[in-house]
Amino acid sequence: MNVHHVARVDLRTAIRSRMVRWLTGVLTGLSVLGVSLVALLGVEDATAVDAVGPLSLPAVLVVPLAAIVVGYVAVVGERRTGSLKVLLGFPVSRGAVVAGKLVARAATVVLAVLVAFAVSGVLAAVLYGGVPLGRYAAFTLATVALGVAFAGSAVGVSAAVATRGRALALAVGSYLLLVLFWQPVVAGIHYAATGDLPGTVVPAWYLLLDRLSPVGAYQVLVRAALDTTATASVFAVRPPAASAASLSAQLGGDPIPWYLSNVAAALVLCMWTVLPVGVGYLRFRGRDL
Repeated sequence: MNVHHVARVDLRTAIRSRMVRWLTGVLTGLSVLGVSLVALLGVEDATAVDAVGPLSLPAVLVVPLAAIVVGYVAVVGERRTGSLKVLLGFPVSRGAVVAGKLVARAATVVLAVLVAFAVSGVLAAVLYGGVPLGRYAAFTLATVALGVAFAGSAVGVSAAVATRGRALALAVGSYLLLVLFWQPVVAGIHYAATGDLPGTVVPAWYLLLDRLSPVGAYQVLVRAALDTTATASVFAVRPPAASAASLSAQLGGDPIPWYLSNVAAALVLCMWTVLPVGVGYLRFRGRDL
């Protein structure tokens, strides 16, 4: 057995889950509502981009939640039932188990995002006379990357701990911090360091801290994909920069450092996918089952 076999079996199990179907339905429903909202409000000369931009908010609330629900029991759930010992009785390494679980749970989240965004894209094309496919594809890809990042974090937690309760507590805590409270925390650090809350001009280190969360990095990629100022944060402390010029203005006219680029934001999402899984595997590798 190898990663492919573990992932294939686990993907079938995850897709059959009622919770996964429910979360897919919720994400699809919110996406459809978001796309329709501009038309329902009767906004004149509205475009598909105007309607799609606000989708980042429901996406950033539901996609990480779906990834956590799917991923936090990936390893520890089988450990509790005893099926993990059976699985490791076959010629498969613990590394292959963790990697296979990651592939399967990430694929489940990706499928949910693709279903929701495909339905919303068709609806947007009908309501607004077409959708800029390149921008919408980039927006969808950024949302997929967000889901994969949280799936990686959840699987890493699942591999690192010994009980389902601990996995759930850590998963919920990470959701609250990374999705809801990261920006207020970073703003608090800015206040502690400077004596003021973030304003129109902020230091580069503040923007770096803001973008080190998967949600902050996702927000950067969404703005780049749609060329919009729509925010993907629940508690936005300051308005996001939508272009290089506005970002430079936020830095007081200073040059934009490389770590504030779109590529760096993509690397942050990759980091949140890989590092938690690596840490979880190192703890899982040495545990007595």
